[in-house]
Amino acid sequence: MNPADLLGQSFACECGKTHSIPIRAVIYCATAIQQLPAMLDRHLAGRRINLVADERTYPLVGRECETVLNQAGRIVQAFIVPDAPHGGPICDDITRNALCSRLAPCDGFLAVGSGTISDLVKWIATSPGKWQACDAKLPYAVVPTSASMNGYASNNIAPSIRGVKRVLNGTVPRVIAADPSVIQQAPYELTAAGFGDVLAKPVSMTDWKLNQLLFNEYYCAVCAQLIRALEPAYMAHPEAIRAREPYAIEALFQALIYSGVSMTMAGTSFPASGGEHMISHVLDMTAAIHGVPHDYHGRQVGLGTIFACALYERVLALDAPCFQLRAEPTDEAYWQSLTAVVEEEHALKRRKAERAVQRLQQESALWDRLRTELKPMTRTAAAIKQCLRAAGAAHRLEDIGCTRDRFLAAAGHAHQMRERYTIIDLARAVGVMPNATEEIVDQYLI
Repeated sequence: MNPADLLGQSFACECGKTHSIPIRAVIYCATAIQQLPAMLDRHLAGRRINLVADERTYPLVGRECETVLNQAGRIVQAFIVPDAPHGGPICDDITRNALCSRLAPCDGFLAVGSGTISDLVKWIATSPGKWQACDAKLPYAVVPTSASMNGYASNNIAPSIRGVKRVLNGTVPRVIAADPSVIQQAPYELTAAGFGDVLAKPVSMTDWKLNQLLFNEYYCAVCAQLIRALEPAYMAHPEAIRAREPYAIEALFQALIYSGVSMTMAGTSFPASGGEHMISHVLDMTAAIHGVPHDYHGRQVGLGTIFACALYERVLALDAPCFQLRAEPTDEAYWQSLTAVVEEEHALKRRKAERAVQRLQQESALWDRLRTELKPMTRTAAAIKQCLRAAGAAHRLEDIGCTRDRFLAAAGHAHQMRERYTIIDLARAVGVMPNATEEIVDQYLI
C-alpha cells in the first residue's frame, strides 16, 4: 500500500469501518509555496483567507505565503499568535479565545508553523464562529515549518483546557505544503522532537492492541500496518537525521504525516499516542504548578518511550503475575489546582482498571494471549535509546532539563490524568510499577 494513494479516498476496511481521508494533497518540494494558489483554488473555495502564524514562522515563510496568495487574487489577513511569558506560543483555551476575538470573516484558514499553530487553527476551523457565515467547518491548509510532530495530518487536537491536556476531535487540512529547505533548516531540537514523537509508535500501537484484547475496543490492523511500514525509513539511519541529510529528513517528515493520517483513519489518537505521551503531558501540565520549565513535547515523549518499552519488557516477561487493583484518590498534593479536573478522568480510569484486573483474574488464558500478541509489537528500551542517541535526540533526563525526582513523580501520576488504559496501568496491575520504576529510570534515563 502506497500511503500517498490514500489521500482524498474513502474505502471500506476489514476492521468494519469506512475510512475517509479528507486530505487532498501533501506537497514536499522547493516550489510548495508557489503551488499554494493552485492548490487552494482546487481544494478551498472562496477568496478570503485568515493566515495564522507565530512570531518566528511569519517572517520565516508566512509573509511569503501572504504575498504569493495576494498576488494570485486572494484576500489574506495575517494574525500572529504571541509568545507565552515563558516560551513560544501555546495551544490552550486562553490563547484560542484571544485569537478568536481578533479573527476576520473568511472562507478558510492557512496555518503556518508547527504543532501549536496547527492545533490552534484545527481547533478554530472545527468550531463555528464570527469568522464564518454558517455552522459548517471551515477548510484550511497547513504550511509546516518543521518535522516536529505528527499532528499536521491528524484530526486530533491536543490543547490544554483549564490546565489539563485533552484530546479533542477536529478536522484535517485539505492541503499540506512544505518547502524541504525550511524543514531541513528548522532548529534541530524541533526535528529531534519529531523523531522522538514518531519513535513512540511501538508503544502506542501496542497500547492500542492491549485495549482491544482487554476491553474488546476498536482496533484496525490496516492503520497499524500503515505505521509499521513507515518504520524502517526513519529508524534505519538515525545518524542521517542528525546530519540533516535531505532523504532522511524527508523520510521523517513523511512518517510524521502518515502516522497522522493513520489517526485520522482510525478516528482516535491511539495509533500514535499511548502511555509514553501521557508522561510528557504530565510534565507539560505540572511545569507551571511546580515552577519549572518543560521541553518540547516530542523530546519528552522520547524518554517516555524508553521508559514504556522497559515496562513492556518486564511486564511481558512475567509467566504468572498476581493481578491486583491498585486504586488511590487523585493526589491533590501533586496536582494542586488541577486536582478537580484530573479527578474527572481518574474516576473513569479507576473503573477501567478494575475491569482489566477482573478479566485478568477470571480468564486464565487471557494473560498468555496478551503476551503472545503484544510481544512482537514491542521494541527494547535499549534499542529505542540507541536510536535516539544516534539521532542526537534527547535520551537522558538531563537532555530535557528534568530531574530524576520530577520524572519519577510524572511517571507515577500519569495514569491519573486520562481514562486511556496503557502499559503504565498494566504495570501497576502486576506490580512492576512502582516496584521497578526507580531501577528503570536509573538504568536507561540517567
